[in-house]
Amino acid sequence: MRLWVDTDVGTDPDDAVALLVAAAHPEVVLGGVSTVGSDAARRAEVARELVDVPVVAGGDVHALREGLDTARPDALLAIGPLTNVASLLEVGGLPPRLALMGGVLRPVRHRGAVRAVEHNLGTDPAAAATVLARCPGARVVPLDVTVALRLTAGEQEVLVGAAPVLAPAVDAWTSAQRGAGVPADEAQLCLHDPLALLALAGEPVVTVEPRRLAVLPDGRLVERPDAPEHALVVGVDRDAALGRILDLLAR
Repeated sequence: MRLWVDTDVGTDPDDAVALLVAAAHPEVVLGGVSTVGSDAARRAEVARELVDVPVVAGGDVHALREGLDTARPDALLAIGPLTNVASLLEVGGLPPRLALMGGVLRPVRHRGAVRAVEHNLGTDPAAAATVLARCPGARVVPLDVTVALRLTAGEQEVLVGAAPVLAPAVDAWTSAQRGAGVPADEAQLCLHDPLALLALAGEPVVTVEPRRLAVLPDGRLVERPDAPEHALVVGVDRDAALGRILDLLAR
């Protein structure tokens, strides 16, 4: 599978883990990366330090379209707000397969609070609504599933040992979470985006069901009978998923 990743790498380190896993996966050819969110240029520099592929800083849809035209990916993995993906829809630049980490169907406790709106969809709800309305069959990996991949302190040490390049970002993230008052048992890294990569790659670590999904103006992900059908990840074998991520990082 030739893959393009659209990411807000540079904040939560799980985006960085996902890029490294994509680069190491034997069934994936990482063709390029684009960045989204505030300070997309800085995020692009972070991505270039992690993977040796073309990187396009978000904001210029024509440069993004050119990058995808050159890479010719089979699939796009969106692991940030869906601003770039919605823009690509307008210029006809999306590859045939789309997967995204985003949304929450069942409110779930995460980072010290119960979340009913997930960050990626909540940051740009209009873009998210457009993408889900116009891209039937997208693989959607929601927060209420990915939260199972929150690491223990010991597991986080193993992950950093497998990919030492992650150490500064992971340490800074964990310290920032604790400084913000997040309880110690919730301040560790959560591997949302690497799980979305595994789900897109067809790894047998998730359970998928067809669901009709839409995004409301406040960013909430909901089921609606008149909405397009998507492939929703509804469960995960946590130990198998974590083991696979660590194995790929070790490569």
